[in-house]
Amino acid sequence: MSPIPFNDREMINAWKENFKASQAITKSNSHRLLLFYAVECGLKAILMKRQSLTCTEECEDISRAQHNINYLLSCLRAGEDLRIKRNFLIKEIIIYGRKHERRVPADKINQAWRYGGKFICEGESNGETDLSVEKSLLKIHKWIEQELK
Repeated sequence: MSPIPFNDREMINAWKENFKASQAITKSNSHRLLLFYAVECGLKAILMKRQSLTCTEECEDISRAQHNINYLLSCLRAGEDLRIKRNFLIKEIIIYGRKHERRVPADKINQAWRYGGKFICEGESNGETDLSVEKSLLKIHKWIEQELK
C-alpha cells in the first residue's frame, strides 16, 4: 500500500501542530509520540524544501525513511550530535514462561511509545530513558525551527 501524499505546506503544518500539542499535555508516552511525529514531519518538510518538492510522494528519501529519524537526519547532512542513539531497551516481558529482552532501534521509538513501552537504563552510565530521548527530539526540533525560518 502506497503512503498518502501530502504537500509541503501540509507537512510544515503537521510539524507545527504536532509540536504544539506535544507541549500542551501532561508528560507521557502520548505527548512524546506527538513530539516524535512533529520532528518526523519537520525533517520531511526540510527535505522537501531543499529538493524544491511540493508533494511527499515525489521524494524517494521520504519513502525510504518511513519513521527513521536518523535516516532523515543523514539525508539532510545534519550534525552527528543530532542523531538519536541507535538502540534502546524497554522492560522485558514474559511470554509462555520465557523472558524476552526487548531492544528497540531508533526507527521504532514511536512504536514503543505507541504501545506504552518505557525506556529503561542499560548500565548506569549510558542508559537511555524516555526523558533523555525526549530531550534529543527537542534538540532536533530546535534545529528544524532554524532550518524552516
